[in-house]
Amino acid sequence: MKYLFKKEISLYMTTPFGFVFFGIFLVVSGIMFTIYNLLGGNADMAGTFDLFKNLSFIIFPILTMKLFAEERRTGAEMILMNSRLKMSDIVLGKFFAALALFGVALLTTLVYVVIIAAYGEPNAGALAASYLGFFLLGASMIAICVFISSLMENQITAAIASFGLLFFMTILASFTKSLSIPVLTPLLSAVALTVRYDEFTLGVLSLGPVFYYIGITVIFLLLAVLNMKKRRFD
Repeated sequence: MKYLFKKEISLYMTTPFGFVFFGIFLVVSGIMFTIYNLLGGNADMAGTFDLFKNLSFIIFPILTMKLFAEERRTGAEMILMNSRLKMSDIVLGKFFAALALFGVALLTTLVYVVIIAAYGEPNAGALAASYLGFFLLGASMIAICVFISSLMENQITAAIASFGLLFFMTILASFTKSLSIPVLTPLLSAVALTVRYDEFTLGVLSLGPVFYYIGITVIFLLLAVLNMKKRRFD
């Protein structure tokens, strides 16, 4: 897993994917910070991330689209398949590389906190909850995209499929808030990825949303491992 992690990090730093992701992430987060904090005069990051979460489906497909599809295109996947590496090591190595890059991008937004602190007194607890919540949301979105990428044969279809699924799971949150249908509403709420993020934006740190995002991450990584095992033996 360590070898694949280093390999993927190196690829991110030597190909456009990493820089494109960083660029889009910083542009979108900067726009959200300007709208909510600078123009809105707010001294917290909760609203910035609340706005940003609804556009997150745009950035993560770019980060993950090449993870498996590129190796299939070049034929390098067969080397991995015939190696002694476990499928779980392959999937986790790629996942943690993408997660690390996202983590670094997220850390760069701390400059916004410095700006806020220079002109106000931000709530440290609310800031910590907002950052933790957005990191967990990002981890779950990356895991979903890793699974989609493991299914696809090329980068473009991987990006489009990931974009479509994340968009559906994000927009679904708006419908679940206005629906009150027994059985159906709880089911849709379980799929609506951003619904539980609202607690973090309120500065509330409870175990339910934390375990939800960890659970989503684990489930989709397991699905990716199972799919890769199936490909190995097909």
